[in-house]
Amino acid sequence: MSSNDVGVTFDNGCRITHGTAANVKKPFSDIDLTMHELSPSNAKGFRGQLGYIEFDTDMRLPRHIHMTPDRTRLLDERIMVLHGVGMIEIAGEIWVTASGTLADLVGGVPHTWTACPAGVKLPDGSVSDGKFTMVYEYEEPTSFFPTKSTRIVKDVAEYEAWKGEGFEEIRFPKLSKEQVVEQAKCVVNRETSRLSLA
Repeated sequence: MSSNDVGVTFDNGCRITHGTAANVKKPFSDIDLTMHELSPSNAKGFRGQLGYIEFDTDMRLPRHIHMTPDRTRLLDERIMVLHGVGMIEIAGEIWVTASGTLADLVGGVPHTWTACPAGVKLPDGSVSDGKFTMVYEYEEPTSFFPTKSTRIVKDVAEYEAWKGEGFEEIRFPKLSKEQVVEQAKCVVNRETSRLSLA
C-alpha cells in the first residue's frame, strides 16, 4: 500500500481517493465554487454504464468482478460516494468510505458494497447513519460476475463463478458498528486510519 498524489493505492492496483488527496480548485475569483477532482484524468476512456445506487444496511451486494459480456477481458470500475458512509470489501479487506470518496477498482479484483451501520465515527469527525449513495461507472458495458473467492484474477480464465443457490453466502456480511470498528479501516485524505464508535 502506498500514499501518493492521488489517494492511497493498494498493492492490487485499486485506489481510494478522499479529501485533500483530490486536486482542489477554485477556478473563479468572483464565484464561491470549489471543485474536487478525485481523478486527474479519464485516461482509461470509460464508456460503460454510468449510474447510481442508494444503499442502506439491508442492501448488501454479492461479491463480484466485472468483465466484458463475452468474457474476453477484465474491466475496471470507478465508484464515487456522493453522501453518507459506505463500506467496500476489496479482495477480502473491508474499507469504510466517507462522502466524497472515489474508489478505482481494477478489473479482476473481487469487491462488494453495503452501507456502514449507524454510529461509526470516522477520523474526519463524520458519523455514519446507515445509508449512502454511490455513482458508478464501468470501463465498458458489463454486468455482475459473482464469485465466492476473494482471490484477485489476472485473466478471465481464472474467474471462479459462483455456483451456489441465491447470493446470501457471498453478500457483504451484515456487521454491527462494533464489528466495523474492529475489522475495517478508512482512507481520509492521504492516510489510512482506524475508526471509533460515535
